[in-house]
Amino acid sequence: MKISDTLLDPLPDPGDPARIARRLAEGLEGPEGDLFCYWNRPLLDDPVLRLLEEDGRASSVRIVFPMSRTPSSVSVHTRWRQSGAQVRERDRLPPGALLLTTEGALLTTRSYGDPAWAHTDAPGVLAALRTMASRLWDRAEPVTQQDLQPTETERQILTMLMQGLTDRAISRHLETSDRTVRRTVAQLMERLDAQSRFEAGVRAVERRWI
Repeated sequence: MKISDTLLDPLPDPGDPARIARRLAEGLEGPEGDLFCYWNRPLLDDPVLRLLEEDGRASSVRIVFPMSRTPSSVSVHTRWRQSGAQVRERDRLPPGALLLTTEGALLTTRSYGDPAWAHTDAPGVLAALRTMASRLWDRAEPVTQQDLQPTETERQILTMLMQGLTDRAISRHLETSDRTVRRTVAQLMERLDAQSRFEAGVRAVERRWI
């Protein structure tokens, strides 16, 4: 797909991409709001990507990352899932990045060196990008709970399970409620496909979670 440069608004100021991304995110209203993003750039702490997490809008984001199981990428995917976003992976993604809403799109126009960003709200371009986004999303693999790395609190709970501590003892150590600990333990057992608390600890060790 080739998009005419006349339909794109180049963003020469380094601060412009984050400004446009914030404007797109702020335009999401109600349960129908949706921001599609694919991110095929090595910089996972880019201000544009970080803004979508920090702006409290992650629950309205569908994001596709390249297929990867490196510790850094798994950590990022875990963080996004825990913030409420829908996360998928695909082994082949277009280079660069795209943020897309019904109001506009922010995309990279160069796949080498420092990124060159552009913005568009041209209806024809947005329609073409929506078609591409739909295909990318449908062909991407969902990131499941089993794929996610545990949080630091979950790691502590798993370690204490291995030590044989009760829910009450764990809750006192973490200064939280027994109910919260029971719920977290149940979720961890489901993710680890474990039939007992001890088995959950063993499987966590096998996965190098603790």
